[in-house]
Amino acid sequence: MTEQSTIDLINKHSGTSLFLSDDKFNSYDAEDDDYIVEIKNRRKYYDKKLIEASKLFVNYQKSQIKCKMFLYVVTDESGVYIYNITKNIETIVRLSIKPIVCPMTTDFNKSHKILKYSYVLGESLSTKINY
Repeated sequence: MTEQSTIDLINKHSGTSLFLSDDKFNSYDAEDDDYIVEIKNRRKYYDKKLIEASKLFVNYQKSQIKCKMFLYVVTDESGVYIYNITKNIETIVRLSIKPIVCPMTTDFNKSHKILKYSYVLGESLSTKINY
């Protein structure tokens, strides 16, 4: 999926009015009047979803400043998982932060690995949309 097709699916399913951010340096991908949204489109299914701690805290703070909810959306071959970070922040920050060695980017130079400190989110914290 692309970020736009993910947004289209969420808008259709949830009645939101999300649109892609026009700032390529923005820390999140989309927003509307009520939400800011970070999207991760994955090619492979993992039962645990990762969110980088730095991205979680930056976007959570931006959502508070903008008086919006922060959603983290992960797509994979099994569906779309929507995490309402704002509603679940107390639960999430009680989880352990895991140092995980990952490619610097998903699509480019996969041999360049860096350490990303991340929270591991279970699917039970999400709302799932099936394709």
